[in-house]
Amino acid sequence: MASQPSVLPILDHIVILVSYQTLEELPKLLEESLTVIEGGSHADGRTLNQLIIFPDGVYVELIAFQEDLDPERRKEHRWGSLAEGGIIDWAYTLTDADDFTAIQRRVAEANAETGVTYQDPIPGGRLRPDGVELKWAVSSAQDASLKSLWPGTAPFWCLDRTPRHLRVPYRDEATGGAPAYTTHPSGATGVSRVSVSVPEEEFSLADKIYEGVHGPPVESGPAKKVWPWAVHAGSSEGRQQVTLSAAAAGQERRITITLVGKPDSPSSIQVLPGLTFDFDIE
Repeated sequence: MASQPSVLPILDHIVILVSYQTLEELPKLLEESLTVIEGGSHADGRTLNQLIIFPDGVYVELIAFQEDLDPERRKEHRWGSLAEGGIIDWAYTLTDADDFTAIQRRVAEANAETGVTYQDPIPGGRLRPDGVELKWAVSSAQDASLKSLWPGTAPFWCLDRTPRHLRVPYRDEATGGAPAYTTHPSGATGVSRVSVSVPEEEFSLADKIYEGVHGPPVESGPAKKVWPWAVHAGSSEGRQQVTLSAAAAGQERRITITLVGKPDSPSSIQVLPGLTFDFDIE
């Protein structure tokens, strides 16, 4: 049984993989529902992104592989073989990166029989369009053979090595106010829920990882469990929960998110063909 953690994990961002052409078109395509801003190119030269930043400090990363990238280099990337056009992964973070060691230990203890662990953080980064260099380290869950689990089965971790507000400028550091690009035509103010569905045979393994990260679930059933997370802004809007469930027979693994909305927000918005965000209305 995993021990009760002293701090909640913080929801950092959601990853959507798109084609290079779609990435270029998204600001225009989504202008009536979500504000999209340029992110930049990543340090390894394989990917670039655009961002949807919410006032609660969570963001959606719209990521694409470089148009002229060698297919073999793409295959070597964690997300290189995944299908474009949907949510492929999601990340937690921590206010104090030193707390990650305790999470690694708890997950390893909860998965002693299977050998699943979180790898030691690997440095990464990107250059913002204004020339500011961002640095972080990431860690994903891996099995006993050191092979990463399927992306999104469990959250990966994005631990900042430069101040997080440089990577996720959801608040004006000088005034404390919200920048204009965190205001969205749909009224979206943050992420309320993350829902992860995995094949039935993977549910028990994933369950142990989540319990190592979060401690005991706040809701529990034979094929569905729920845990809380926090956000950087300290907001209490929305449910702020992750749900892990076992997919029904014949269904594929899936990650969905539900946004926090205002009374005049729509019930849902289409982000891409086949990808919809629902709203929890505050």
